[in-house]
Amino acid sequence: MKEIFPIIHIIGLPGAGKTTLGKRLSKKLNLPVFQIGNYRSKYPATPLGKADAWLALYYDLSRQRWRNCILETTGLNCRESFLKTALPLLQRVTVKLEAQRKILYERIQKKKKDEQGGEWLFSKNYRDKYEFVKKLFKDFRKVSADIRIDTTKLNQDEVYKTVMEKLKWYRI
Repeated sequence: MKEIFPIIHIIGLPGAGKTTLGKRLSKKLNLPVFQIGNYRSKYPATPLGKADAWLALYYDLSRQRWRNCILETTGLNCRESFLKTALPLLQRVTVKLEAQRKILYERIQKKKKDEQGGEWLFSKNYRDKYEFVKKLFKDFRKVSADIRIDTTKLNQDEVYKTVMEKLKWYRI
């Protein structure tokens, strides 16, 4: 019988390790990853386009029966509160990846040029991922989570192993 997991909601600022962790968990647990940024890039940056992007995401989550998938986001979008409100307690586990601001900047710098935020989709208020981190670092620290991991001094394997160990408690 296949194991059943809640939605594994990975949140973090750019450079925290969300995509890397999501890919590893996806491979190990055989779960699809839904990245908010991918949905937003498919629709115009208008109020209707944003609504369409969220509807498409919610449709895909619904097709997964709101479980057995990974959702990768910053955790700072107001529409994400829908998940917290709509899903019963054990149907979503939030994994928050944190790091020192300086470390986030260094990791963003190491990304390929096209991944540094030139086509940044979060908002018109942020030119790139550096500016996003600079302006929202303090706000992100206030975001709650079920599992919190400071990735500042951990390598990718250590983050992955820590999350796998903690996810044992969230299987449905």
